[in-house]
Amino acid sequence: MRLLAAVDLGEEFQDVVETARFLQGALGMPAELLHVVPTSYLEALARRFPELAPSLEATLGSVEGKVREALAETGLKGQVFRGFPAQVVAGEALKSRLVLVGQRGVGALEVLARGGLARYLLHRGEVPVLLLPRAMKAVRRIAVGLDDSPASLSAFRVAEAWGRAMGAEVFGLHLVSGEGGCCFPTYLDPRGLALAEVLERARGHLEALLKATGVVEVSKGEDELDLLRLAEARGADLLVLGSKARSTWRHRLGRMVEALLTQSHLPLLVVPEAAVW
Repeated sequence: MRLLAAVDLGEEFQDVVETARFLQGALGMPAELLHVVPTSYLEALARRFPELAPSLEATLGSVEGKVREALAETGLKGQVFRGFPAQVVAGEALKSRLVLVGQRGVGALEVLARGGLARYLLHRGEVPVLLLPRAMKAVRRIAVGLDDSPASLSAFRVAEAWGRAMGAEVFGLHLVSGEGGCCFPTYLDPRGLALAEVLERARGHLEALLKATGVVEVSKGEDELDLLRLAEARGADLLVLGSKARSTWRHRLGRMVEALLTQSHLPLLVVPEAAVW
């Protein structure tokens, strides 16, 4: 199985290519670049003005040729398709083990990555998606956002597999908030308990679920960005979160993924609940 890097030719292009090269070696699987030429507008013009069809087709052919040249210069295998980017990438994702999407720039695909494309891929829940606000050239520490859901436990298992492949340390981070906060601990009743006892019980609960000790840090936090701040403070190179495999489309991603989807300064790997690495 391959890892698929969906690329535009904007400013995030090099970041995605460098990350694809790194992961190709680190994870031991071939990387392939994919560029989609959006054609709906030109196709509509050709239907409305048939006399323009030959020149529009020639223009598209020229664009595809230039894009293929740019992809070939990276040294990675590349494909160029026409169509609606979200649908094409999602279709190709079914033949992939991982999808990479850049999130730094303001080009067409970057804008989609902050909204339509990434959300479309994530809500389908068929393959892990790695969102890249910057290039990922080395991974020494992998942080996993944990709760007691099957989705986050699956994310931890995938992170463990990545850690073994890369020789990276993997650790879990869990937030505990008060009622009304992002992360009220429904798996225990914190009322009447001192904060230190709540944190210790939460850590014990999660380590029992993970069947691993000494890998979970529990901290007080009231909003989702506290998890990002904690991961950055602990020197994480990558943040991993789980998404639900079967739920309503509004809640499949969870509050944490929704909040960090466009705000994470770290590369963010979102793992569907059913994913196995």
